[in-house]
Amino acid sequence: MKAMVLAAGLGLRMRPLTLMRAKPVLPVLDRPLLQFTLERLAKAGVRDVVVNLHHLPDSVIDAVGTGRGLGLRIHYSFEREILGTGGGPRAARDFFGREPFLLVNGDVYFDFELRALVARHSASGALATLALRAQPDTGAYSSVVTDRRGRILSIGGRPRPGEGTVSMFAGVHVLGAQLLDRLPPGPSDSVRDLYVPLLREGAHLAGVRCTGAWYDFGRPALYRDAQLRMLRGRGRGQILLGSRARIAAAAVVRRSVLGAGSRVARAARVGRSVLWPDAAVEHGARVAGSIVTSGGVVRTGERAEDVIVLPLAALGPGDRAGVERHGDMAWVGIE
Repeated sequence: MKAMVLAAGLGLRMRPLTLMRAKPVLPVLDRPLLQFTLERLAKAGVRDVVVNLHHLPDSVIDAVGTGRGLGLRIHYSFEREILGTGGGPRAARDFFGREPFLLVNGDVYFDFELRALVARHSASGALATLALRAQPDTGAYSSVVTDRRGRILSIGGRPRPGEGTVSMFAGVHVLGAQLLDRLPPGPSDSVRDLYVPLLREGAHLAGVRCTGAWYDFGRPALYRDAQLRMLRGRGRGQILLGSRARIAAAAVVRRSVLGAGSRVARAARVGRSVLWPDAAVEHGARVAGSIVTSGGVVRTGERAEDVIVLPLAALGPGDRAGVERHGDMAWVGIE
């Protein structure tokens, strides 16, 4: 089976982090997010994956390369303009042939049993099968309504509101490659331009409630908080320490991720924070609820709380409004 990972988006809600790396390769537990996704695909028996690229494409290629180390063959589809969740796969139509394939959003962390999802798709006879999660109370996600057999009745209230089990779409689906032929070349959306018209025609689309971890990194605060939750069970202190990361004597670190090569100096305190590779917290500094990016430094005597600390040089002129400057560092409030 083949798969596609959508990795071309600008990640606007994750700025300023996505000014430095594409969103699908932001560090999560000291690894590029995309590596987790590719491991799930390989475990499900996928061998060929196409990844679409647009924003900071080199950061994606540098993170996963050819995929050989993961047991995969990774192919890349470059987009001069962002084509969307429908247009991206449509542009790679020839890659899929005539078989069903897995289509996965590259900006979420999930741990689903993909073999079971594919098996349900094959058994149901559906044109597409969507992985679903319990609908949260936030109202931030479009509702998917299914009947008692798992047949999708509506997505986001379209083509018409339906009564049944309400879930949310998790950004992982299996679909027949021939469905892409319904889409015109150019930008399009898989839900708006493919699934909703199919539902309007009475086509069989299936939804499967999936268990397992799922985290959305839609905003920097969610990105931070998700990793802190993922640290549970790591024993006293709940710390993930990357290779060559150093915590000096008399420093205190609690419930934090310290990326490879990061350092926390003597008498510093770090809590509920994420330090990217090669970030630094100097002598006596305090960091709480913050993200310190690669090259970011919290200097002696400073107290960083609920902020993103990054090199000022990483920001373009249009990105500096509302930024608190600390020498050559920029501090941006986490939202």
